[in-house]
Amino acid sequence: LVPIGGGGLISGVAAAIRELVPDASIVGVEPDGAPKMSRSLDAGHPITLESIATIADGLKPVRPGDLTFTHTRDLVDQVVTVDDASIREAVLWCQGQRLVVEPSGAATIAAIASGEVKPSSAGATVAVLSGGNLDPSILRSWLAEAAGGAPTGEIRA
Repeated sequence: LVPIGGGGLISGVAAAIRELVPDASIVGVEPDGAPKMSRSLDAGHPITLESIATIADGLKPVRPGDLTFTHTRDLVDQVVTVDDASIREAVLWCQGQRLVVEPSGAATIAAIASGEVKPSSAGATVAVLSGGNLDPSILRSWLAEAAGGAPTGEIRA
């Protein structure tokens, strides 16, 4: 599972995986508020979204690149979308595992946790957790809300 912003990461990862493990299933994940690649694949060419709305800043490009669209079309088996609530829950789950993962990278965990992607019984499931660029004040707020309280300024593991 690989997060999709403009398509560069998934293009490179998919090319490497196809070379090393040709039978692997490659799944791209993007927020449902910025589904530029899935809509482009449906259209058969790169499209530009008129608007985007997601907490996953790194997945906000409004259009995939021409080359990355082609690579994704040719190398990726499936693209799924996840909602912001699932992404946020995934960020908090990662924090509980002592991983600081930004919402963009946590989208892959959200895809599994939400049931959009079912881990394969045939082999390992790999989720790329890209980026640790998470504003500490946002994380504190999310942790406090998850605990049922107001932000304290402390991050508890």
